[in-house]
Amino acid sequence: MKVTIRDVAKEAGVSTATVSRVINGSDKVSDETRKRVVKAIKKLGYKPLKISNPAVSKKLRMIGILVPDIFAYHYSDIVEGAANYLYDSGYEPFVYMFHRKLESELLAIDYFFMSKVDGLIVCTSKEDDEYLKIVEDTAIPVVTVDRENRDFRFDSVNIDNYKAGKLVAGYLHRKGHKKVVHITGNLNIHSVRKRTEGFVKKSTKLGIDVDVIEGTFDVGHAYSLMRERLKKGRDFTAVFTSSDMLAVEVIKALKDESVEVPDEVSVMGFDDAYYAKFTVPSLTTVRQPRVEMGETAAQLLISRIESTGRVVTRKMILPVEIVERESVAEI
Repeated sequence: MKVTIRDVAKEAGVSTATVSRVINGSDKVSDETRKRVVKAIKKLGYKPLKISNPAVSKKLRMIGILVPDIFAYHYSDIVEGAANYLYDSGYEPFVYMFHRKLESELLAIDYFFMSKVDGLIVCTSKEDDEYLKIVEDTAIPVVTVDRENRDFRFDSVNIDNYKAGKLVAGYLHRKGHKKVVHITGNLNIHSVRKRTEGFVKKSTKLGIDVDVIEGTFDVGHAYSLMRERLKKGRDFTAVFTSSDMLAVEVIKALKDESVEVPDEVSVMGFDDAYYAKFTVPSLTTVRQPRVEMGETAAQLLISRIESTGRVVTRKMILPVEIVERESVAEI
């Protein structure tokens, strides 16, 4: 197993930031501490990734972008927006996919850290605050996208997922729906969980009976969940899903069970993916500005990197809107 900077820090009894200072020759480390770190590096056989020429390193202008995956469209759109803005601004984006595996995410953070990137755009999907604290301690500029920041001093770009969930509930209520099935993505993802919380809260207030079915974003899972739910009877008039991809699977499941959309059951998605307008029927959904989220993240990061003064933490909330098409009927 690859030895990381965290392993060295643990062995030496210091922080990862201290290990980095020793590796990079900082004079802000005591001789005793430096000796402990060097001893730990030799003992563990740690080989940090370093740029051999410091002058070259300073001119890299490289930005790390950390994403769970680029499957389908969500994170790929965010990366596209960020990368295009970075290229235009003279920075080189370096994208790392950690495939929703925490161990891979930690290796990526370690890689970016030791590569001396100028900044990071982080689109982590789990609440890995403990590990991002490592990055915060290094003082590398970070902007998070589509995740909860909690107590970090990171700049962030998000939509208000809780408010968006309430927006969907209000829309379905105006359409006359009183019993709705909500098939979610992974609820350990902050944005998905807040979206569900907002939807359920507003639905309860409006008198809508919601059947929440926790799912995942694994291909085919929403399809299977919808088929299973139909076995209990069709006592609902609408289905709301955490993403358009899940909505497409639900429409397919309903069709395979000879249920007409939207005449018998309405379906509403979330995201406004490029294919939403091409589904049959075309999908009513919530548009979130994914490309703009990436662009805004890159803009915030560059302004922080190039700022000579103190910059307050900025939390950008971009607007969403309902895109009404053909998959939701009025009762």
